[in-house]
Amino acid sequence: MKQFSGVLFLCVVLLSFVSGNANSGMISDLCKHSDDPKLCLSSITSRPESGEFAGTSNQIEIIAISAASANASATSSYIKNKLSNEDLEPAIEDTLEDCQKNYQDAVEQLDDSISAMLADAHADVDVWLRAAISAIESCGSALDSRAGNDAELSQRNKVFLKLCKNALMINKMLT
Repeated sequence: MKQFSGVLFLCVVLLSFVSGNANSGMISDLCKHSDDPKLCLSSITSRPESGEFAGTSNQIEIIAISAASANASATSSYIKNKLSNEDLEPAIEDTLEDCQKNYQDAVEQLDDSISAMLADAHADVDVWLRAAISAIESCGSALDSRAGNDAELSQRNKVFLKLCKNALMINKMLT
């Protein structure tokens, strides 16, 4: 998590050197290609950095990735809270522990995506975003196939996947 905070701070500092104000038209144009345009638009425009730094498509993509990462971090905290319950059945605990590891991996992969984006390495961004998607799909499979199905976690997985797919879609539009 500290690594992500450092990367996010670096993004904000680097982006502050680029003049450009929020371009809601550009964000709308990118998000209209999403499977969930409303979520795409709201996830980007609700980020604090979107007000000052969303002047280019690359900056918008970094904001989209950071929105997915914030979502993953919140879901990781949700799982950690669930795991603190001492009355969990062993099968449920195993499933949640697997999902916790998947979300930790996803956060790291999203950090790598941001680093790749800063280096303008779109192919690497694609690889890291797909890895994050795969990690959370593994969590979803574990929830579906083993004990421990959690409706809220399943919903969180769906939102996370949409956020990552939005960032992936923006990345593809930039290449």
